[in-house]
Amino acid sequence: MAGSKPSQQLWFQRTSTKLQNVYMRLPMAQKSSVLGLVYFHIPLPEFASFDVSNFTGVRQEGISLASINSGFFTTMVEAGDVKVIFTGHDHLNDFCGQMTRIQLSYAGGFGYHAYGKVGWSRRARVVVASLEKTDEGGWGAVKSIKTWKRLDDGHLTIIDEQKHFKEMPNGKAGDKLNGIWVLGFEM
Repeated sequence: MAGSKPSQQLWFQRTSTKLQNVYMRLPMAQKSSVLGLVYFHIPLPEFASFDVSNFTGVRQEGISLASINSGFFTTMVEAGDVKVIFTGHDHLNDFCGQMTRIQLSYAGGFGYHAYGKVGWSRRARVVVASLEKTDEGGWGAVKSIKTWKRLDDGHLTIIDEQKHFKEMPNGKAGDKLNGIWVLGFEM
């Protein structure tokens, strides 16, 4: 499998910078940056860095990585706005771990059109962003990003609830983030 193309990485850098600049510009300038969530089909090489001591969830199969590490993760760290990366492809993995201020999370295998494992319920990661309301009634800063997995087990059981981002009472979580942007990549 090939990794991300240089053109995709360049597009990400330009889009991230543009969104941050637009978001911070008058007349409706925000006080802080916007939060980024990124979705990949093929896991980035950094997903292989986790072991059972530093993630939540299950790793039941090898991680199908790109054959080349393109440095895309480093690019996202340097941009500073991406807080969570979601991936799929490996249907028997559903774990999450944190690396360099970014959460890396598998979505879980939820479709019945692909392989699974007998006795292991199909599952989907649910993502919920809680936003503040502005005085004008619009949406403001991101208060939190939470996820959990919903199992298709006859009871729709919820497991592994996690907070990926939470604004602290003093307005910090590292920094306060206004709004969300989402990117998806097929590599």
